[in-house]
Amino acid sequence: MGSAAIEQPQGVCNRGAARLTIDSTMNSWRRLLFCLAVVTVLFVFHVHLKTAKIFSNPTWDAQDDVGQFWSEAAFQYRFAEFFATHPIRDWGQLSRDGVVQYPDKIDDWAEFTVAMEVPVGVLYRLGGSLALPLPAFHVFVVWYDCLVSSLSLFGVFFLARALWRSDGAGVFASALYAALYPSYGRTVKNLFLREDFAIPLMIFALFFTVRALQNQRKRDQLLAAVFWLVALASWHLTQFVMAPLLVATTLVYLGKGETPRLTWFVLTLAAGTVLIPVLRAKHVFLSPMMCVLYALALAVWINGGRKRATLVFAGWVAGLLALSAMLPKSYGEYAHVYQLFMYKLQLLGVKPVNPADLPWEARLLWEGGSFETAPGREFWHSLLWCGPLALGSMGYLFTSGKRNTCATNIFIVFTLLLVPLAWMVVRSFVFLGFAVAVVGAGLVAERTWGKWVVFVAAVWQFAMLNFAPLKREQASPDEYRPIVKWLQGNTSTNAVVLASIGDSPVFLAHTARPIIMHSKFENQRIRDRYREMLAAIYGSEEQFYEFARKYGADYFVYDAGFTYDGQDSRRYKADKLGPLDAHCAALLFENQPEQLRHFQRIMESGRFTVFRVLTSP
Repeated sequence: MGSAAIEQPQGVCNRGAARLTIDSTMNSWRRLLFCLAVVTVLFVFHVHLKTAKIFSNPTWDAQDDVGQFWSEAAFQYRFAEFFATHPIRDWGQLSRDGVVQYPDKIDDWAEFTVAMEVPVGVLYRLGGSLALPLPAFHVFVVWYDCLVSSLSLFGVFFLARALWRSDGAGVFASALYAALYPSYGRTVKNLFLREDFAIPLMIFALFFTVRALQNQRKRDQLLAAVFWLVALASWHLTQFVMAPLLVATTLVYLGKGETPRLTWFVLTLAAGTVLIPVLRAKHVFLSPMMCVLYALALAVWINGGRKRATLVFAGWVAGLLALSAMLPKSYGEYAHVYQLFMYKLQLLGVKPVNPADLPWEARLLWEGGSFETAPGREFWHSLLWCGPLALGSMGYLFTSGKRNTCATNIFIVFTLLLVPLAWMVVRSFVFLGFAVAVVGAGLVAERTWGKWVVFVAAVWQFAMLNFAPLKREQASPDEYRPIVKWLQGNTSTNAVVLASIGDSPVFLAHTARPIIMHSKFENQRIRDRYREMLAAIYGSEEQFYEFARKYGADYFVYDAGFTYDGQDSRRYKADKLGPLDAHCAALLFENQPEQLRHFQRIMESGRFTVFRVLTSP
């Protein structure tokens, strides 16, 4: 195996191994159609599993959409509703949106990834124009979300089939993945997340990338680049999935000298990051991820031996990263993500008791739930038998003496790199989940005993599934409805609302009143504004009043979360865990609203209290 690797020319895949048994598989159309029928059954089951859990939740209301979508999901729901109610000639309004981040005029096409919302809105509008019997829009959105996110099963099928050159491996990979919590959990608990739309695109992008590595056909290169671009334009975190893939490709290339020239892939991807508005605005074309891609492409293109390739790669990547650091948006828009990873590694995943030990950007994102460090039990909860199966598959490959293709080597290293990513951020199990399912299903293609092991594991995972609803963490719709109703009936349409980052998008979506805060943190200005807000509300009433007037607030919706303490609280983010000053704004809003000079309490309901911002004491 070692000598073969040395004899293989630098930058060239083991093409003979890549074609091994694939011809006979590709010609078996009946078997392929049968396998696709099985995956279709899995798809129907998967959609039913998610919708059953959503619609049986006590908080679900098919008649009233208020509060069903929260934080980012409410933000996205508002965009989807816009496309459902506005013809194409009105879409230009989004390029000068004055209500989403008041008083700024925001180009939504450039600032936010809105690709997901366009299809659902257009489909609903089209269905209405055809007089189809459509459900309420929020019900339609949930069905759309569940149907689109479950397309991942087809992507997993084709990816595993291409990687292992086996229809059976594809079917079992889909079955294993369909029963994993990451394939449905976040969709059910959060509703209408960008990842639900982007992950199927990523998996198909990986499929065409694997095909391009195997055969270097221009068609596969172009399709891989297009799918990656659509995924990048749909969800900003896509680049943090591409990054491990590029690192894996680099390691395999520098270690084994196996990576083909994918010229059309690189050129198409680079051109797309310049031409697509949101990617151009975020300077993705010179992000660290793209810098690695350019340096790797140059090293492969020069093809001058491993030592020279290493020097070329190292030199170019250092120069490009230095250039990237000079562009504020290339790093600044995602500084909170980079700092989170850096400090999680530095602190071994343990969040410091003293918030001052973390810089603002890392402190902002390091919170409970999806961004917490994964405890050991989470690996079993999220991966079940797919984890052991993937380890078994990798162990067999590296001890059997077989020569693996570069595509297989890259995907295995990619999967291994996703492990520390999932450990650092629980949310990343949505990526590791499909990767281990694909790798674990590789046992099917190797030995008869492997087929039985994977079959038993898949049956066990399905037997453990249930259709019970999952608890949703945000405020219940019943808590939002009185506030929304009051704002609709007692304020002018241009009244500016100041509220917390998670609640503001709900008020925007259901009242259309301009909001000052939101939780789209890939926008650096809103992160800075949030820091300013926290400093003000834990300061004096005068400070908070100055903040409110600076951004033109007419009403402030206070919620009890401002006085909570603990490591996942807003007080932790503001470095205010110690005793608060008795006269700080938060405590006055909470306990002594009658003493406020600049704010008048006018409506209270449960956890929320509405205050009017007075223009004069």
